[in-house]
Amino acid sequence: KDSAALLNTIYQEEITHVEAGCRWFTHICEKEGLDQFPYFHELVRAHFHGNLKPPFNTEAREKAGMVAEYYMPLAEAPKPPKKKSAPGSTKSHPAPALTDNQ
Repeated sequence: KDSAALLNTIYQEEITHVEAGCRWFTHICEKEGLDQFPYFHELVRAHFHGNLKPPFNTEAREKAGMVAEYYMPLAEAPKPPKKKSAPGSTKSHPAPALTDNQ
């Protein structure tokens, strides 16, 4: 029972923490004339690799003021650009594998 109470405390504190972060982020974006959602997406993609992994606790996020517009676009894979094949080519060739040295 103590573990469950501790987890609930952490859960409630995390909601408060996210709420404060959202409030400050919105304030700074308004002050700087930035569109908060695209700017948030830009920052996340610049500093983290990959996509966010659902499922999300949408109820807790909304309670904290973090609406789905913040995180759902980050859960979707960016669409790769379409490659045009060479004229007359019917085969597709896989891209060469990259190594850590490249």
